[in-house]
Amino acid sequence: MSAPILLQSLSVLAWMAAPVFGGYLFWRAFLARLPESERRSAALARVLGRVAIIGSATPLMVLVFWAAPLPSGRSLALPLIGLSVHASGAVAAWAAARALRMRADWQGAFFLGGGSSNVLTFGGITVVLLLRSASDPHAERALGEMALYRIFEAPFYFLIAWPLAGAIAGGRVGRRFRWSDVARRALRSVTLAPLLGIALGWTLNVAGLRRPPPFDGAAEALVKANVVLLGATVGLGLRRAAPVRHLKPCVAISSVKFALMPALAVGLVWALGFPGTTLQVVAICASMPVAFMAVVGATLYRVADDLVGSFWLFTTAAMAVVVPVLAWVVPRLGG
Repeated sequence: MSAPILLQSLSVLAWMAAPVFGGYLFWRAFLARLPESERRSAALARVLGRVAIIGSATPLMVLVFWAAPLPSGRSLALPLIGLSVHASGAVAAWAAARALRMRADWQGAFFLGGGSSNVLTFGGITVVLLLRSASDPHAERALGEMALYRIFEAPFYFLIAWPLAGAIAGGRVGRRFRWSDVARRALRSVTLAPLLGIALGWTLNVAGLRRPPPFDGAAEALVKANVVLLGATVGLGLRRAAPVRHLKPCVAISSVKFALMPALAVGLVWALGFPGTTLQVVAICASMPVAFMAVVGATLYRVADDLVGSFWLFTTAAMAVVVPVLAWVVPRLGG
């Protein structure tokens, strides 16, 4: 691995880890010592999550989708493949939780964890390290396909995964599942704001209006602000995470994330006849751990955040095994 790539990877990992560690340390050193520390910590995590989604993620969605390449031809299928993988992961994990007769809030946690994948950060690093070549030294072609794969990711999280997980988890208080609950939970400012940002960005893009150059710097600043706010929210959410205590659920969700979904995704892309690079990109994206956004969604929708936090810790740590496996498998998919 070259020094620039190593430094870039370490920089990305530092940006991911430092806010999470900072949020956790703030809870451990300060909030945990206060009266009603659990209530105060949960309230602060929800406030930070809302600020991250509405204050930084929403304008970021406008800027990103305003400048995003418009898919055409066969590439139009990639966003649908990405959506299918997220949705299938959510349903498979939820079905596993039901088969294991888990309580309703844990079923919601499984749905949320199964449908949320860390494609952008871990996926981006893995794509760069495994798919760069002499003809594409920075893996730009592969990263472009990854961007297309992720087009429906944010709408799926905000409009489907979060509210549906909340509605599933709501069964713990004895209420029957109702689709009206899903709609009510989806129609909240924290989910509608980023969707409106995406819609505005695509509208400006399709209209052919060029994004003014000064906004490029704004996008970078918003990315960093969003990472810090979301990371701190996740750090606070990890105060109750206990992957050792939740070992069996963590192993169950890992079997969905790292075995079932990659196999299903690779089979789908292979059956559709996509070339090797696309097959490799989808294999990587479908093998990513539970995302930051699952912990944020669990915090905002009160979906067994201790279990979702455990999923995040366990599957993120499991990348130490998953990445070497991908390093062996992915080159063999390019033939």
